[in-house]
Amino acid sequence: GQIVMEGFLNFRMRPWLRRLVTRSLAIVPAALTIYFAGDASTYHLLLLSQVILSMQLPFAVIPLIHFTSDRRRMGDFANQLWVTILAWITAAIIVSLNVWLVTQAVAGWVAAAGSYRPFVILLLAVAGTLLAALVLWISFEPLLARWGVRFGRAPITLPATAAAAAEAPAYHRILVPLDHTALDRQAIAHAAAMARMHHAKLYLLHVEEGVTSQVYGSLSSTAEVEAGEKYLDEIVASLRAEGIDVEPMVAHSSNPNREIIRAASEIQPDLLIMGAHGHGGLKDLIFGTTINSVRHKLRIPLLVVRGLPK
Repeated sequence: GQIVMEGFLNFRMRPWLRRLVTRSLAIVPAALTIYFAGDASTYHLLLLSQVILSMQLPFAVIPLIHFTSDRRRMGDFANQLWVTILAWITAAIIVSLNVWLVTQAVAGWVAAAGSYRPFVILLLAVAGTLLAALVLWISFEPLLARWGVRFGRAPITLPATAAAAAEAPAYHRILVPLDHTALDRQAIAHAAAMARMHHAKLYLLHVEEGVTSQVYGSLSSTAEVEAGEKYLDEIVASLRAEGIDVEPMVAHSSNPNREIIRAASEIQPDLLIMGAHGHGGLKDLIFGTTINSVRHKLRIPLLVVRGLPK
């Protein structure tokens, strides 16, 4: 049930973050209840959790029936007709029992509401309508989509003559952030090729992240800063020798993402070329991902360059 509900929510979120949020929503209320109400409240909390699980069950069972009965997805493993009929009867029983349970609970709440009865009735009516609409949606939406495909009405539409109407992009200003790693060579090679093809100007950006740079900014002078300036000057000289227009840029900050976005807002480049280290998982969590942070803030084409296989 959990897998089905997570899949049908169609939220694109990192798995660890999704699990952290969902588990916190389950654990934190339980911990707070035990802390404030004592150990004796765990029995009532357990009953409440089972009631809530019962209310959620239709939202897992109904999509599961649709999925396992669809021969386009399951092939020879799809449910047989009698299994599908029994599954829908079971789902109908679950929904009916839930409706009966909700009716009893709502009647008790309304009777005990006192002067707040109109407000409680209105709130329950809105919540009940939304839940009923959601149940109807997950029950009939797959059937409607399937019938639409069968009768020539696809659930998605594709743009007509997209390829014929597309115009070749022209790049006049290309921003290339550098991080003094082996990936710089790959990013610069791609940027130089694009610059020659489109007669574009390259903007090479490097962000100094040292403590001295964060404190003194452009006035900082350390061995690391001097080595970075020499590294950047050599690249600029090499590209200018090939007839490419280049402008170096050096920023001093603890946040390279912010400096890349700031530089892009000033330059207004037509293309951003960045190198990708290719690490993931724990390294992304520890070191961060500059590309993901930047691409959500900018609305320009982004070319991600991966290192060559070793």
